[in-house]
Amino acid sequence: MLNDNQRRTIKVLYTEMYSSLLAYAQSKLNDRTLAEEAVQDTFRIACAKADKFLFCSNPKGWLFNTLKNVIKNKVRSRAYLKNIVVTSFEIDENVIFEDSDVLDVDFIFSDLTNIEDYKLLKKITLEKYSMMEAANEIGISVEACKKRVQRVKKKLKKVLKNIV
Repeated sequence: MLNDNQRRTIKVLYTEMYSSLLAYAQSKLNDRTLAEEAVQDTFRIACAKADKFLFCSNPKGWLFNTLKNVIKNKVRSRAYLKNIVVTSFEIDENVIFEDSDVLDVDFIFSDLTNIEDYKLLKKITLEKYSMMEAANEIGISVEACKKRVQRVKKKLKKVLKNIV
């Protein structure tokens, strides 16, 4: 638990450093939402390690180093989840498991999201459509397409985190 002095100091550093930390994270992650999450995680860690953080010789440097580690972990997690999704799409649907159930990737993922969003994600990830191509094919704007892909990925990520 933070005492009042620690809370004030961290609040001052948060106010002072948030914009530069966010800009750095956004440049590395290319995603504002993930960048904001990374900065929040950095300050969560700073609060959890307040004694070490506040008494180091360079708290601002400590924040940047912690942010770099958080970003590395996020990139690693995204790569892992992306690999799971891609691998699951590439599984041979004719593979038979020990219990003789045939694996049907479309069936497995159909419960995770609606069929239109699933097909859109499949076009982007498997068929390597650009956002513009996918948007044109289904008759929506590129921004709407990006948002739909972002939502379905977020939903899929949440489900996969619970599984893994």
